[in-house]
Amino acid sequence: VIPAGYKQHQDVAVALALCEHYLQGKGAYRVHGGGFAGTVQAWVPTDMAESFRENVEKTLGKGACHILSVRSQGGVEMQENC
Repeated sequence: VIPAGYKQHQDVAVALALCEHYLQGKGAYRVHGGGFAGTVQAWVPTDMAESFRENVEKTLGKGACHILSVRSQGGVEMQENC
């Protein structure tokens, strides 16, 4: 997650380390997106979401962590009307 020779570009690696530290073995996290401009996607237990966001933003800056939610019915198939 660090381009060769670019020691100053370790943003994704730092974000992964923060996820590991703050999730403490709960939830999951991974690099999401392509190349070295990707983001980190974390699945955080609901009861930890706000403290996780606050702690990540202490290091990465306000607005760096966005809490998203998945609708209760999960994935659905969309059909085209013919």
